[in-house]
Amino acid sequence: MKANKTLLGLFFLAASAMPQFTVAQDVSINIFPIPGSPLNHTNSVLEVAICNEDTENIPADANRLTPLVSFPDNLDILGAVNEDGSPLTNFAIMVMTNDPDNHNIRLINVNPIPNGECFIFHIQIRGNSTEGGGTTTATLGFEGPQTEGNNIGNDNGTAVITVMLNLPVTLKAFNAVAEGKTALLNWSTTEETNSDHFDVQRSSDGKNWKTFETVASHGDSKELNLYSATDKDPLNGENLYRLHMIDRDGSSTYSSIRNVNFEIEPVVVYPNPASNQIKIKTAEWEKIVSIDLTDSNGKSVYKSGEKLESTIDINKLRGGVYTVRIVQKNGSESDHKIVIGK
Repeated sequence: MKANKTLLGLFFLAASAMPQFTVAQDVSINIFPIPGSPLNHTNSVLEVAICNEDTENIPADANRLTPLVSFPDNLDILGAVNEDGSPLTNFAIMVMTNDPDNHNIRLINVNPIPNGECFIFHIQIRGNSTEGGGTTTATLGFEGPQTEGNNIGNDNGTAVITVMLNLPVTLKAFNAVAEGKTALLNWSTTEETNSDHFDVQRSSDGKNWKTFETVASHGDSKELNLYSATDKDPLNGENLYRLHMIDRDGSSTYSSIRNVNFEIEPVVVYPNPASNQIKIKTAEWEKIVSIDLTDSNGKSVYKSGEKLESTIDINKLRGGVYTVRIVQKNGSESDHKIVIGK
């Protein structure tokens, strides 16, 4: 009996001598984009602050906190570093993925967080598109069960990081004027960053655009640079012009639109009705590529050769409605309905 009392006393002595391990009951997570709207195809950071906010003077134990930060697909995760850019010291990366619908990074604290203090680190990110954005979320997880009394209200954080268009150039001026039978375009830039080239484009309706000249840019510059291009075959009527400014990494943007009007002598097809011949009159034969004649069913009954003729023999054609299609070097096409009477 005495031996049992002695053993029981030793048990209570040992238990009282053991250290009492306690963990912080309340730890918060907050995230701050720096900057809030990064440029596309450039690096940025998301600042993460994990703070021990417990009312008691208790540290948050190491290897217990596992924050998870999730990004939309238009933001790629590059890694995580200390606030000053040095390698992580208070956290370690557990997993990092950039799979579709799964741009996530999870870390774990490798050092205890003293009461009333915050551990801050930066997640390095890079915008890959100005589209498909969303909300970035941060969730404070735990290795094992949550500690009793944890305030789940501060275990989450959200931020909206809008990826902005990264303009390859700062366009100072862009003008287009008629010069004789051509359109002269001039533009200037005051700053270029990773710029590759300009596609000079023309349209007749503002929807369908065609590049008629490509001009190389200076690449990287903070000086005034002057550029020019000439549209040698403008369309009859209104011509719309714009610059497609393309970066070396493929990102691009467009300038505002300029318009120039030309009153070009139209191509005339006569007589109408016709019986033996169809005649074509134009002052600019050098701008015509081909002349086609089709019947009412769309079947071709005449195609011009390399040498264009101003007269088409129609003696062997049946009477009916036909279409003369004239294609010019600038890509424009004109259809002329002709009635052939027999």
